[in-house]
Amino acid sequence: MTRFVVVSSLLLLAISHLAHSRSIADDRSSVSDIDGDGGKFLQWAPLSAATVTCEPVYGFLPCSTNGWGLLFMIVVYNILLSIGGSYVAAGSNLWLQIIGPGVVGGSVFQFLGTIPQLVMMLLPILTSTTEEAQARVTSGMGMVLGGVAILLTLIWGLTVVLGSSDPADDAGIDTSEPETATAGSSITTDVETSWTARLVLVASVPYLILELQNAITSSSVKKVFILIALIITVALLFGYILFQSFQPWIQNRHFEFMVDKYAKDKLLTLLTTNGKPSIVKIQRLFNKIGKDNTTLVTPAEIRVLVLGVKMDDDDISTNLVLDEIETYFDTTGDGGISQEEFVTGMTKLALTLLDQTPSQIATSGQITSPEQEALLGRITSTSRAASTSWSIYIRATLSLAFGIAIACTLSQPLTKSITEFATAANVSSFWVSYLVLPLALNYNTILQTITSASQKSQKTNSLMLSSLYSGVFMGNIIGLLPFLVPVYFRDLSSDVTAELHLVLLICLVMGGFTSFNTTFPRWTGYVALILYPISLGTVYVITSIQS
Repeated sequence: MTRFVVVSSLLLLAISHLAHSRSIADDRSSVSDIDGDGGKFLQWAPLSAATVTCEPVYGFLPCSTNGWGLLFMIVVYNILLSIGGSYVAAGSNLWLQIIGPGVVGGSVFQFLGTIPQLVMMLLPILTSTTEEAQARVTSGMGMVLGGVAILLTLIWGLTVVLGSSDPADDAGIDTSEPETATAGSSITTDVETSWTARLVLVASVPYLILELQNAITSSSVKKVFILIALIITVALLFGYILFQSFQPWIQNRHFEFMVDKYAKDKLLTLLTTNGKPSIVKIQRLFNKIGKDNTTLVTPAEIRVLVLGVKMDDDDISTNLVLDEIETYFDTTGDGGISQEEFVTGMTKLALTLLDQTPSQIATSGQITSPEQEALLGRITSTSRAASTSWSIYIRATLSLAFGIAIACTLSQPLTKSITEFATAANVSSFWVSYLVLPLALNYNTILQTITSASQKSQKTNSLMLSSLYSGVFMGNIIGLLPFLVPVYFRDLSSDVTAELHLVLLICLVMGGFTSFNTTFPRWTGYVALILYPISLGTVYVITSIQS
């Protein structure tokens, strides 16, 4: 499906490019003299100085000067950028499954996921004049604010509203009365999620320094503060990576999120309609993964079953996972896992990992029997997984490279098309920077939030919010670099008071609130959703007054 969308989008771009082309005869007089009887064929009008033309980006991408043509290109570019982002995410997640948590497995590929936003903000600034660069750094901070507002108000609010459940439902209490049904509706996260939320507060430090420099009148002192903010921003970025190498609990959250995401679908096939583990299905699965009708299976085979990807035998994280599986399943300590041990372990794993609710079990019927057979057919022995591991490495690398190439190639044309469309349609550039571009970069996250939060699983919601907080940290740091670098080295103005106020306000309030709480009532989600239009309206009023 993705390949079809890519090809279709490229064909649409090619057609739109051809629609703007025409041939101009060099000898226009010969056209009018073809018919000597006075009947004239079509005459080509010479191009005049008033003819409106456009310059294609890179010399081959299509361009337009009217609103509908620009809107069409914006839609196509967004589709292609979304596909590129999905390739980056797929490649990063595949690498993380292969090598597990670590400096490369977690931090580096999480950084790669921010490349589309970084390229979209930095490339136009570096390739423009001083006046254009000044306008772009200001709009870049608008994108940062728009991204923070979407993540910490809109997406966070959707998670709480859609993920809230009433504990009374599990206790069998009658919730038919509205007062009873809504009073206990809330979302509960684990303690590690609250720890991760403190990253939002840490990412606010360079913004506080920029806030201080706004109160200083001396340009030389301002530049010193900007340099300090730049140094701290870079230090936080590399410190975040190094911290996870020694204390990898943050990226382990992301790793657990992937395990929860991929293993949960497989474990759903082992449940009956009432949400209880099916002993018959588990026994059938044991017979399926066992080689040559053996009575024992190995921890490595279960490792392939759970994650679907074989790690390197010499990798430290692989050995740790295998040791944990052996401890979890092999209760006799003989190095092999019998059918009885397998049934007991899979039953505990299903009950612990899935954290099922009745609504989830009802929807698990969407997994059809052919899909179950296909899933079981993909479960092979350790030797077969090792023989095909090279193809997994190639697929992960190509996915990353292809996605990054799309982001780097199309980010500038998209930004240019949006800016020109805003001009042609008389749309304020404010809404482009603060609303359109942030939504274009985060709408995949919104869709994933709606899907995941609807499961109403505490574990899924905790891991999803942890990923969101880490995304805010990386977004704030990565988004600040394209602002600080040109402001310092090109002596641009750093007057973005309204944006700084709102970024700090949202980060400090939401970061502080989520750092010291694990239970969030549903009404807090509604409040967060209301804060999204309020924050945009506030900065719009402030910037309008300043201008």
